[in-house]
Amino acid sequence: MWTLVQCKNTTERVTAVGWMAFTLLLSGCIDNGNDVGYRRPLSAGGVAGAPNGSGAAPDTTLPPLPRLPGVTANVTGDSVSISVQPLDQAVDYRVYALPANQDITVGADGQVQVKNALYRCAGNRQTPPVALDGAAPLTSGYMKTLVDGVDVNGFTRSLDDATLGHVYLDAGKDRVPVYALGDAAPTAENENYFMRWSASRVKQYVTSPSERDALLARGFRDDGIAFYAPAAESASTRWVYSSTDAQARYYFSDGAEAAIRQKPSPAFLALTGAEPDTAPLMRVFYLNLSATSHDELVAGQARFERARRQGDSLPLYELPWSGLTGPTTLVVEALNPGCPSLPGLLSPLSLPANATHPAWLTPDEARATSPEGALYVNGQFAEDSRPRAIARAFLNDVAPEPAPPLDWSWGFRADDSIGTFTSEPCGDPSGNCFQDFRQSSERFDTSFVYVDTQRQALAPLLGELWVMYADLDSGVNGKFRMTPPEKAQLSADAFLHVTMEVNAFTTARRYPQLLISDQDVPVQHQLANGNSLVIQPYGDWPNLFELQVCEHRTWDVNDQCPFADLNHYFDPDDPKKELSLAPHAEAGEHVGLDRATRFEVYVSSARAYLLLDGEPYGCVDLPATGVPLGPVTITFGDVLFHSNNDQLQFYDYPRAYLYHDTQRHFDNLGFKSGVAAPPWDAARLPCVSGFFTR
Repeated sequence: MWTLVQCKNTTERVTAVGWMAFTLLLSGCIDNGNDVGYRRPLSAGGVAGAPNGSGAAPDTTLPPLPRLPGVTANVTGDSVSISVQPLDQAVDYRVYALPANQDITVGADGQVQVKNALYRCAGNRQTPPVALDGAAPLTSGYMKTLVDGVDVNGFTRSLDDATLGHVYLDAGKDRVPVYALGDAAPTAENENYFMRWSASRVKQYVTSPSERDALLARGFRDDGIAFYAPAAESASTRWVYSSTDAQARYYFSDGAEAAIRQKPSPAFLALTGAEPDTAPLMRVFYLNLSATSHDELVAGQARFERARRQGDSLPLYELPWSGLTGPTTLVVEALNPGCPSLPGLLSPLSLPANATHPAWLTPDEARATSPEGALYVNGQFAEDSRPRAIARAFLNDVAPEPAPPLDWSWGFRADDSIGTFTSEPCGDPSGNCFQDFRQSSERFDTSFVYVDTQRQALAPLLGELWVMYADLDSGVNGKFRMTPPEKAQLSADAFLHVTMEVNAFTTARRYPQLLISDQDVPVQHQLANGNSLVIQPYGDWPNLFELQVCEHRTWDVNDQCPFADLNHYFDPDDPKKELSLAPHAEAGEHVGLDRATRFEVYVSSARAYLLLDGEPYGCVDLPATGVPLGPVTITFGDVLFHSNNDQLQFYDYPRAYLYHDTQRHFDNLGFKSGVAAPPWDAARLPCVSGFFTR
């Protein structure tokens, strides 16, 4: 039977005892006249410099450091999603509440200790690596990156050739944005054996807004502003040229390579040397052996290393903070070395390690492993790592936001309670309740299905709901389900909006879910009696974000319902003929072990719109049958399936600590019935109607 652990929090820091903070605030609604915009972005003035940097820094005895530029944050309820501009020397990033000066100690070696600090760390991203230059493929040979001492379609490039000039990272006078756009052609991406990232899509880089608009109208993916270029030629600029042939799209400057490329045309200007607030403009050639190759352009060494290597040994540029109880100054730091890992998994429940599973450590137990009583969340470096900050920024007076006007919402803030739970019959019609643990409170009906008897926990922690469990003997289809008693309404003439934030590291055997069903709790055991929709990230890298329709049938990890393909557009007269790639973001680039990813759906009985982190992802014209109609239950769930066979060979930290356990942090859950459809560009993201089976 799972254990409900109570925690408490104070205005100074999250501690490990008692009831933890939480109320809801929903994540990113689109303002369609029904909901307010979530994720309020902090203004540029909210990102202050470090004590010896520009901007108004708080009064603190933290030692001066260079300013960490480009820090942005979005507030959702009591939670903050933070992004950083990568720093070349940084191996990790962390955020913490500004400590009182009396709690700061600076050692003779410059090492900073903060008494009883709570740190949330970015950790490494989880993606497969790519084969470098002439190295043997680590997974498949379909995609390689070529930079140093290798032939690129007739020209041997060196590492020095990777730098094409220098560009600006921020907007300013006499600068123009350089837009990155991902090609829509079916041959513009690799679809084979893990080798796909945001960087692997063929790119076109343009400075003209009208040219950008024309490419977007052709279905190109909007990858935003890659960097800023000089607006006019001068003695300190050079042209970067573009050329295409039957094999690839290239970018290069004047010189030997320009002489061999077909019909080079000027693309944009770059500086010939470094200047203040600039970074080297660098290129990585993506050799796609199954389709079209291209030069990927990035600004700065950190982005260059990510584009060149991919893999899980480089940091995420996003990190979360949750549990705000009032205006709080947050400290954001770049680190080298990075945050230490714990000798186990942080958990609401204390459990010893055994031959298969790591120890589960409560916050108190985790703090006891640190000399200064610090709690590191998502540390992924060696347990004896001593993090050192190399740059810093402040987010001043970050305050929680009020809840948006939804019919039901939950954000796990300080004054919320998930209620008092009592055991319930599992609800399986056959009466077989083997390893099926169901409990209910006035707030939620919850079930852990096919999980280890001891390794299951559900509790508010750090301003989120932490759900942890292990599939029984690492070899069954373990699941978690949580359903509020309040129902939503799914209709033909309006939309139901459902939203969820969760850390969403995903494989084919572990992933979070949303279920919308015309069946009552326990929903998992009632699916076959009605119609349901399942919305989930899914699959080994590259992850998908998909919708499934379950018409009077159950859903299980090895018995999935028909799903809509949101990644490709096919000829309506020839369903096997692919016309183009979808222009949405790569789902896998939006997930992490502690990163909060927002999944949303707007659904009527005829159509569904899916949004990923507030951005349009895909539209589905639903079938005439199999879609629920009328009162529906909303279920937030998770899967851990046959963990013994999970494909974690690319991911060092999950393989060491999470092979047979899962750790989800749910936040900002909610729904509202009877809303309008979200704003949608149907020309760029048309609705698909075909459904497929696995």
